Amino acid sequence: MDLATHLVLAERLLETCGLPGGGAVYAVLPEMDVKPAHYHRQFANILLYQPTIIDAAIEILRRPEAATRDFAALRAALAPALADLTAEVARLRVDGTAEKAAVREAVNRHYCVTRLTEDLETFFAELDRAVPSLGPGILEVSTDRMAAAVAFLSHTYFLTYTYPPMPFLPFSPMAAQQIAFVEAVDYFEFTGIFARPGHPEAEAFRRTILEAQDLWDLTVPVADEPDPVIRRRMQEQNGKPLQPVALVKAMIERLGALCPGIEHAAVEKGVQLYLRYLGCVQVVHADREHRFLRRLEGGILRVAAGRFGRGGQA
Repeated sequence: MDLATHLVLAERLLETCGLPGGGAVYAVLPEMDVKPAHYHRQFANILLYQPTIIDAAIEILRRPEAATRDFAALRAALAPALADLTAEVARLRVDGTAEKAAVREAVNRHYCVTRLTEDLETFFAELDRAVPSLGPGILEVSTDRMAAAVAFLSHTYFLTYTYPPMPFLPFSPMAAQQIAFVEAVDYFEFTGIFARPGHPEAEAFRRTILEAQDLWDLTVPVADEPDPVIRRRMQEQNGKPLQPVALVKAMIERLGALCPGIEHAAVEKGVQLYLRYLGCVQVVHADREHRFLRRLEGGILRVAAGRFGRGGQA
């Protein structure tokens, strides 16, 4: 999917959680890994790296130069910090006692700050183009960590429709992919609509998803839940905003379910990593959020198959 579609989907997910729509910008930031070419659609979609990227983005977006879109001044202001990061990477690389994880973290942070600074103007331009469909609130960029995490992770989750990522590296090399979706639609016809900015079919797809109120309904069917405790808990939550940490957990577990043959332990590592980053140490129940996402996936499949079904059949 293109960035315009990622923005639409992220903004709607944030709305379901009662989080600021201005956090949707984080759904386009994974495109920072377009350079170098072998990083593209991989580096930023690895769950292990995402907290570093999000923290770097929040720090940059909090700066007054970012708020005023003075990108030249922003790059100048960040130059000393980048110089320090460069020196830290060099120091750790020659330090024989430095842990590999510490070196990787320093390298990744340097990369993230460099690339986000270079491409921030492009990302803001995506926000401007989204105003007609999402409203001016999309321009009120948020630095709320929870909103940033939901939106950023949503990019990886929705990428499974077009470019299967490998989110659980290095714990698992399995790619997450919407196999049932690809079986139901003409894959190349569908992905082709996102190759050209402003493609009318892509705009129609986004508009249909936006206007499909049933996909974003906060009341999900629970009557078929066999466990009475889970059913009662979901009934109590129904109609209320989704829980952001539960949505994060559900998206990661759905990514795992879309990885054929993945070990459960790798998925659990992904969940633990993200929830710990978000400061969540208690048990998180995500049954309702799972049902919400499965209904959303079914709706996206229905819309796409209606327009791009194989042999013209929905």
